[in-house]
Amino acid sequence: MPKKEPTDKILTRAKKAANAGDFQAAVTAFGQVLARFPSNKRALQGMAALRATALPQLQAAAQQAQEERRWPDAEAQLRAACLLAPDQADMGFALAACLMEQRKAPAALAAVQTILKKMPDHPQALNIQGAAQRLMGQGAAAKQSFTAALGDPATDVQSLNNLGISARAEGARTDAAEYYRRAIAADPANPALHLNLSQETTYSADTPHLQQMRDLLASKDRNSPAMAPLHFALFKAFDDLGDTDMAFAHLEKANTLAKANLQYDFQKDAIPCALSKVLLKEPMHSAEVATTQRPIFITGLPRTGTTLAEQILARSEGTRPCGELTVVQLAVVRLMREVMDRPQKALTQSDIDDLGAELRSGLAEYGDGAAVLIDKMPLNFRWIGFICAALPEARIVHMSRDPMAVAWSLYRQYFDSAGNGFVYDPSDIARFMALHRDLMTHWRNCYPDRIFDLSYEALVSDPETTTRALAAATGLDWSENWLTPEKASHLVLTASARQIRKPIYRDSNDQWARYEAQLAPMRAALVAAGLI
Repeated sequence: MPKKEPTDKILTRAKKAANAGDFQAAVTAFGQVLARFPSNKRALQGMAALRATALPQLQAAAQQAQEERRWPDAEAQLRAACLLAPDQADMGFALAACLMEQRKAPAALAAVQTILKKMPDHPQALNIQGAAQRLMGQGAAAKQSFTAALGDPATDVQSLNNLGISARAEGARTDAAEYYRRAIAADPANPALHLNLSQETTYSADTPHLQQMRDLLASKDRNSPAMAPLHFALFKAFDDLGDTDMAFAHLEKANTLAKANLQYDFQKDAIPCALSKVLLKEPMHSAEVATTQRPIFITGLPRTGTTLAEQILARSEGTRPCGELTVVQLAVVRLMREVMDRPQKALTQSDIDDLGAELRSGLAEYGDGAAVLIDKMPLNFRWIGFICAALPEARIVHMSRDPMAVAWSLYRQYFDSAGNGFVYDPSDIARFMALHRDLMTHWRNCYPDRIFDLSYEALVSDPETTTRALAAATGLDWSENWLTPEKASHLVLTASARQIRKPIYRDSNDQWARYEAQLAPMRAALVAAGLI
């Protein structure tokens, strides 16, 4: 165990930081002392002296970081602000919201429950509590939190929408649709609500919601980026009706507006992948450690069947399906930034060992004591080398699927996360898919025995043979339950929530053929990238 830094040294560091105007570092250091010695006079005086000047600057720095979507920086500033003013609930609420933006559900839950101890009926805090509980798989508790939040006109739309999302995650489509309708009745001009309702509706020409959406679009600027979700919803409606021309017109408009809203830059995806290859040019390994929980990571491009694979593995006793976690991404990105700030820009064995400890600790917060935890974050393919190096006990499943089917499935989907910004343009999709292909070639060369490649086509055409191979690769016991993934009862928060409640079916790869003429540019982009 590393030796603790002497208190005098920490206090000296805190004073220097305060004098230099680095209030976040100063408050954090004083807080470090007070965590060990709550009555330390110098630390208490230091905090008191900072409170008047530092708090406004910490708040301003946090706000700027939030506006620029620099969530880790915002978190650091807000944590310091909460240490400085623990009695101000708005600081704790802002921290909880920032943690949820990063999908740090356990930390967000702890932050918001501090507020709820003092203000148990705070509707916004209850909504954050419910969202965190839902990410942690606590469906009943989440529903209870959202229901408790109802009754405040300022937040009822948010609460109803959250109840709809939770019902959808449980497979209760009728309930989800009713919650969304109630939310729309309170906020009829909200495009996101209409998109949510569209996912739970099978449209006919006389479905009232179709006309409601058309009327809303006619009353607004159809070219506003804010209208992107409504165009996606209208695509869904006209696709149900079989009007492919009208459907695709709305889909193109939806994607154009969504991309404009995000201002997607491909280099923000390319640079971390290139850096990963540089830092792990050669394989590194961490020693085996005694652990009560081992993880299985399901990776690949989004929309390649990662949710189906998770559902199948979840049918094995002793597993805990956790959905799409950000534990690995946050830890690896932090490590890469730390390494690039050093004079010697290279990973050390200590880095890898520390990363393993950080990942085990972070994953355990979601594992609920299960022997096997499943993380199905697709984009973890970017960090496979780090996982292999830091977690020798981990098993890694990599999904593959027909490129045209993947590209179409991405293009037709509206994603909440800015991390999927590449999906709104055929050329960006092709470039990202090529980036994925090249990085996976590198990881397979580094760790040839650690990655199990699972074909979606093989999985749906020969489920028994393929799932038996999956069982062997993941170290789980196969049973006939693996052939009925639709019976898994955990929450599903991904875009596949509706499809995954059906038995395994084979025809999803052909859905793009209905739009074959309109998708000629997409196919050309995939051909040019050497993907088909």
